Amino acid sequence: MVAYATENLRNVCIAGHGTSGKTTLMESILFHAEAVNRQGTVEDANTVSDFTEEERNRGISISASINSVDYKKNLLTFIDTPGYFDFAGEVASTLPFCESVLLTVKGSTGLDVGTENAFNTAKKLGKSAAFFVTEIDRDNLDLDSAYNSIGKDLEITLAPITFPADIGQSADSIIDIFKGKLVKYSNGKRVSVEEIPSQYAEKAAELKEKLMEAVAETDEALMEKYFENGELTDEEVNKGLAVAFSQGSIYPVFFGAANKGVGVDCVLNAVADWFPSPLNKTAKFFGGEIKMKKEAPVRAFIFKVNSIPQFGEVYVFKVLQGEIKEGADVYNTDSSSFEKFGQLFALKGKDRTVINSLSTGQIGATVKLKYSKTGDLFTSGKNDPVFDFKLIEWPEAIVRGAFLGSSKEDTDKVATALRKVQVEDASFKVFADPELKQLFVDGLGELHLEVIAKKIKNQLGIDVKIVEPRIPYRETIRGKAESRYRHKKQSGGAGEFAEVNIILEPNQQSEFEFVDAIVGGVISNRFIPAVEKGIREILTEGVVAGCKFINCKVTLNDGKEHPVDSKEIAFKKAAAMAFKDAVKRAKPIILEPIYDVSVKVPEEFAGSVMGDISSRRGKPQGMDSEGKYTIVKAQVPLKEIHGYSTQIRSMTNGRGTYTMSFSHYDPVPGEIQKKIMDEYEASREQ
Repeated sequence: MVAYATENLRNVCIAGHGTSGKTTLMESILFHAEAVNRQGTVEDANTVSDFTEEERNRGISISASINSVDYKKNLLTFIDTPGYFDFAGEVASTLPFCESVLLTVKGSTGLDVGTENAFNTAKKLGKSAAFFVTEIDRDNLDLDSAYNSIGKDLEITLAPITFPADIGQSADSIIDIFKGKLVKYSNGKRVSVEEIPSQYAEKAAELKEKLMEAVAETDEALMEKYFENGELTDEEVNKGLAVAFSQGSIYPVFFGAANKGVGVDCVLNAVADWFPSPLNKTAKFFGGEIKMKKEAPVRAFIFKVNSIPQFGEVYVFKVLQGEIKEGADVYNTDSSSFEKFGQLFALKGKDRTVINSLSTGQIGATVKLKYSKTGDLFTSGKNDPVFDFKLIEWPEAIVRGAFLGSSKEDTDKVATALRKVQVEDASFKVFADPELKQLFVDGLGELHLEVIAKKIKNQLGIDVKIVEPRIPYRETIRGKAESRYRHKKQSGGAGEFAEVNIILEPNQQSEFEFVDAIVGGVISNRFIPAVEKGIREILTEGVVAGCKFINCKVTLNDGKEHPVDSKEIAFKKAAAMAFKDAVKRAKPIILEPIYDVSVKVPEEFAGSVMGDISSRRGKPQGMDSEGKYTIVKAQVPLKEIHGYSTQIRSMTNGRGTYTMSFSHYDPVPGEIQKKIMDEYEASREQ
């Protein structure tokens, strides 16, 4: 592949709601650009983007796919991203490295929450955003409503570039508003360009006027000319559209049926002709920005790693400044190691084309790196400065699964295996919980966790089971109790003796407070710390349910000691037994973690969501409106949230999302508390 100047690069992220047609659009773009000789389908599991076994088996995109094509002497790099929220990490890690985003909207439903979320991220990062309304070949569509939902819900100015001449299964043509032509398609390709028939002339004129108005509103000089003459020339519209789109003040809209190729070439031509290049679009990130400079030390960033069975790990990166040539030695600032970039590649799905160098703003790939992973930054040398802001902001995890192997031997390997998978997918977190004695994985949905487990099986040969996480319950008391306990042990030699008297009472100001109220030296000062230590050790393991004990005050006010047999160990044991006895007589209760849950759904599903939350022992906290969406707020016990991401997707046809965060602890209902205590006692007897 030839070298490309920065001004001839186009980096476009294709994003949107699940099942809105992103991969089909990508496949059609490749077909129109003659990068493939036939258009694959998701149903036949033969698309360029969905090349992993898991994607083909499930019929959905799981990983972002990089697809670079040469078109009109430009290098167009499209990144096809998954639409399911479980894989939102793929959007989060790739969208920041594109200058523009092409958002898919289903003609049958209009703007969906997944597309809206992607738009909001793009807007936050200052990306140029365009829309492709799909499904014009479906019957009974109200495309005007779909179009209007975009501008109304997102509060943006739309610029219609194309519009379907007709809809339904026989739809085979679109109106190119900008050029004033009717374009017809057959077998996935354009077959003719004709004058607009009279029955479409009024609609075309109306949309052309909308386009000119939208362009004129972005530039004072164009606005004056438009008011004066009532129209703009094609050259003025084209130039104004390019500037306004690059500045993010206008949002173009295309229509089509990507499965039939209808309208897709208009998108392809627009990307080449007036979508922004890295040269005229400052890259904004989270808290900072980067100006693409060729004459600068190398800065490159790995934003994606694909593990491909035939090739191993393929590291996808963008050159943010400078130029990288084959064989370059660069410094990984995250692993503090030098890496050699051997062969460099442009990608098309899993296929690779060798290139000799990558210019500023270009996206490429390499292999056989030793110390690198997703999220690593490269510089020319170890003393070069790094960016003081984040380039990727990962979504918050909403589900937790406990991972273990099918055998004890495999369980010991799971943590290491998860770290290897994180080289590819950094959107999940792993940690071992010493309190609950489980290895936790926090991810973006149940499906996300399933895919992680599958990767471990497919890549490393380790069988992984995902089980429901144990809940970090807490024990405390509602009453006050006093307890005296004497520990006495005589075994022929030196004995053990200690006697303590404690008062146990609730304390909401701290997790644990110990008060030494001994008078008259009935217990020597040297034994007092042993009493506190004995109680603290019990706090970690609990008394009635095996859970951490919190919010109590213990006062040591009396006791006895023996001049020979009293030892620290004796006072530890006596204190522990006195504490356990006091707990059982101080009205013990179990607390459970309560989470704030915010569910975003189309308003027609709000009632069902509220009912489901109530069935999960949730307490509604109100509802807010956000466009055509309703935000349902509630507080729900963590125990009842397990499996919720699958449920909310099923309940809302994949259009609902939610976030959650810890709020507080509440007492467990009586019947549930008894069950927890009974289960704990049964486990102790085994």
